Amino acid sequence: MGFVQGESRQQAALFPVCIEELVPAEHLVRVIDAWVSTLEMGRLGFSKVAPKGTGRPPYDPADLLKLYLYGYLNQVRSSRKLERECQRNIEVLWLLNRLAPDFKTIANFRRENGAALAAVCRAFVCFCRVEQLIVGELVAIDGSKFQAVASKKQVVSRRQLAGELAAIDADIAGYLAQLEVADRGDEQTPAPDNKALRQTLARLQDRRADVATMTEILAEMGAEHYVVGEGEARLMRTAQGPTRVAYNVQSAVDAEHGLILHHEISQDAADNRQLEPMATAAKAVLERTALTVVADAGYSNGEQLSACDANGITAFVAPNRGVNNRGDGQLFQRERFRFDAAQDCYHCPAGETLTRLRPMTNRRLMIYAATACGACALKPQCTQAKQRWLTRHFDEAALERAHARCAAEPHMLRRRRAIAEHPFGTLKERILGNGRLLLRGLRGARTEMALAVLAYNFKRVANILGPAVMARAITA
Repeated sequence: MGFVQGESRQQAALFPVCIEELVPAEHLVRVIDAWVSTLEMGRLGFSKVAPKGTGRPPYDPADLLKLYLYGYLNQVRSSRKLERECQRNIEVLWLLNRLAPDFKTIANFRRENGAALAAVCRAFVCFCRVEQLIVGELVAIDGSKFQAVASKKQVVSRRQLAGELAAIDADIAGYLAQLEVADRGDEQTPAPDNKALRQTLARLQDRRADVATMTEILAEMGAEHYVVGEGEARLMRTAQGPTRVAYNVQSAVDAEHGLILHHEISQDAADNRQLEPMATAAKAVLERTALTVVADAGYSNGEQLSACDANGITAFVAPNRGVNNRGDGQLFQRERFRFDAAQDCYHCPAGETLTRLRPMTNRRLMIYAATACGACALKPQCTQAKQRWLTRHFDEAALERAHARCAAEPHMLRRRRAIAEHPFGTLKERILGNGRLLLRGLRGARTEMALAVLAYNFKRVANILGPAVMARAITA
């Protein structure tokens, strides 16, 4: 018995196959076509919406948006790869009616329409709200580092520049010494090549001027490092361990179906200043007067929690407090000291009073100290110093309220992991492929993350409703 045989390549078909027949009725590509067709491209801010009366006609922005959405749903982000898909992929041939734009046209569309693509992402969130797929009962806030285009080799730091400047100065001093020998004309010492020395010295002096200028620029910026070719990216510690050139992507995820209702790109490596801005933005998207959010210990910040309380946002944030590690960690922790709000003082385990001394305004801390530690029987268990010191945050009450909520409802932090961490894993592994961005700069990162979040939400809704139901909801 032989193998299953295909048809001959020279076999002609009396009735050629129609592309429409090759795409299943409930295929996701049909949902993409239906949804993009409902968008008002001009209102969203896309360029070249209205073709000019003369010249070569442009491609319809709606067609290019369909192409990019399809590409990000299938881990095809490169403009050159999208160009190839337009020529060989049956689904893309159906989606674009056999249009085949070149890679430059495809790349320019993404580069020129960053704000419009972000508006499309928000428009799909509005669609999810209308369909009650986003309800806003609980929102989980989290952050993750996404690697930028530039490599770590392009990072210039103050420490590196200082070392290079010292090395250049040493080389210049050595060459000047050789020139001095040449000028003296000592017969016992071979004369170096005067012309070559002066050329090398000129190059070193030019390089020294460049290094000095870069050092001054970093000082004016107040930054410790700068990434050549991508100055808006920052060195950040990632889950892989070593620092990388990256952006900190923040997301607010609705607990109902795990849909991302808002996202932002931050240049701060830490998350402790992102809680209130993200929660306020999520509340605006949901059009609610009150909101409950949950975040991990990286968001524990008294000032941020106070702002949330004032803005009608109830925050469940895991505690992230320092510990007294003196005496091998066996000394009294701050929990053993009772704060007296009426007297503005602390009472220690021995019953003595720690009175307020002075504020540390730059760190938003108030210092309290005891005066009767010398004769205290519990001093060996309390401090190794002459007296015990405590600090209290200006917004300590807000921190205590947030931590008390977590202690009363510990399941909220477990829910946070299930809600907030899955979207980032999907974005990095299933949409962006390797979790690395392709576009340079903060604007490029925002553009690409808007497309990635749109693709994530789109795929998520298709899995929840099914393509057929989703298409009917779009066209209703």
